[in-house]
Amino acid sequence: MRAEVRALDPGFADYMDLQSRMRAGMSRISVRERAFATMTVDVLYQTLQESFRAHVGRALGAGVTPAEVRAAVRATATFGMTRTWRALNVLDALLAEQDEPQGKQSAGDA
Repeated sequence: MRAEVRALDPGFADYMDLQSRMRAGMSRISVRERAFATMTVDVLYQTLQESFRAHVGRALGAGVTPAEVRAAVRATATFGMTRTWRALNVLDALLAEQDEPQGKQSAGDA
């Protein structure tokens, strides 16, 4: 993702790197908690492409289960049911993509 952003706009990529470094030192909330917060913002602002993909990946990488990610997205329904509905559709596609490589590998092993 960083390479894509750098190719798009090097100045913005520098700013993005700065923001990442600033957040990396945060110790008051865990990576898991930050992932829940950022996914919620993605749903509410409907930034469901690269940003949501990155934050879902970060959550899963921090040990959050797909069911917990789904529950976090579902919890946003209070603030906008159609936003949550759209996010759940995107989430399903993201989770299916993550399952594909495992499924293809298993099929090849059989």
